[in-house]
Amino acid sequence: MNFDKVQFVYIDVAYMEYLNGIDSEIFFNKEDENYRLKPHLGILLNNAGMKYVIPLTSAKEKHKGWADATANWYRIYEVIDIKNDPVDRDDIIVEVKNQEILKKIKPEDQVNARQRILSVLDMRKMFPVDDTVYTEVKFNISSNGSRSDNQRTFLMIKEYNFLNDISEDIARKATKIYEKQIQKNKVLPYHCDYRKLEQALAEYKKDEKID
Repeated sequence: MNFDKVQFVYIDVAYMEYLNGIDSEIFFNKEDENYRLKPHLGILLNNAGMKYVIPLTSAKEKHKGWADATANWYRIYEVIDIKNDPVDRDDIIVEVKNQEILKKIKPEDQVNARQRILSVLDMRKMFPVDDTVYTEVKFNISSNGSRSDNQRTFLMIKEYNFLNDISEDIARKATKIYEKQIQKNKVLPYHCDYRKLEQALAEYKKDEKID
């Protein structure tokens, strides 16, 4: 798997709901009507001609206990000064324990350094797409835009820069996860069933043509 470039995409909500009916590891909240209007954000990569999306998940309390990086996921974060940087009550804040991060911070500043978890990229949850089920995200910050829209764009830019710096590692790990499942024909817990979802995409495209 590889990136032509790191590209954020919004996934069609109807497609997400369809995939959730095929594989419960695809998250979709059927009970929340507002959730149906939520844009599903992910990063696009190419698997020998088959496009895949790795979804971005909003930071949650449970992610406080997760490692910054494993073979399966990345916590996307920014380092802040807890005394001087604004913090929202819903922010997910953790102490900096990663020695590689601490090395970049002056010793006298380390006491106030924290990580603000922005989101999580879980490669186990990647799923196939084609051009009909996603649209590319365009970063647009405007004085005419709403405050919430501009804040979301600023967040995406932070996420984009973070992921762009580790894009080769993401592609390498995603490839390993995918190939291990295909070669061993075994779906591990918390992983999507990639072969089944590829077939589901083919069926989805066929149904669209019939309609």
